[in-house]
Amino acid sequence: MRRILIFASCLILVISVSGQAKKEVKKNKIKSTTDWEIVYENGQSKTYKSSYEEFDKNGHTTMKVEYAPDGTILTKMTVKYDAYQNKTEETEFDFSKNKNIRKTYKYNAFKDRTEELEYNSSGVLFRKTLFTYNPDGNKTSEIMMDPSGTVLKKTTYTYNPKKLKSGKQTMNKSNYPESGKKWEYEYY
Repeated sequence: MRRILIFASCLILVISVSGQAKKEVKKNKIKSTTDWEIVYENGQSKTYKSSYEEFDKNGHTTMKVEYAPDGTILTKMTVKYDAYQNKTEETEFDFSKNKNIRKTYKYNAFKDRTEELEYNSSGVLFRKTLFTYNPDGNKTSEIMMDPSGTVLKKTTYTYNPKKLKSGKQTMNKSNYPESGKKWEYEYY
């Protein structure tokens, strides 16, 4: 019975802290959270740290680490923000795949993301994505390119007269349709 109570207490703590939205993290001035997993085998319990996350004063994640049951680090992510709370840089380390990717972001005056650059572990640019918007602030295109500017994929978005998303079309590098989606709305 005692084990069940300990497990329930830990589960409630993990859910209540790690499940918090950004505004709750900011409101409660949470600096970091640690998630613990409890595994039961053959009547024995084993507890290990599964993740650790740090936040800035605005409730944004600045670092997140995920762990394997043996304590080794699986992944680590770090994030930086500008004075307007826009994400400007994100670094992802995947230790199991020996993969390290760094992304940088640029924004327009309306805080719309206009550019995303992706770099490999050697710091070499391998992908660039540009975003465009209509005067209403709705994203109209997303163009993914290689470092030389060759288009790898292009996605366009359309909107209905009420400014709601009505279509999405993705073209591959040969400019052939790859996928599409359509939205229809019923109004009162």
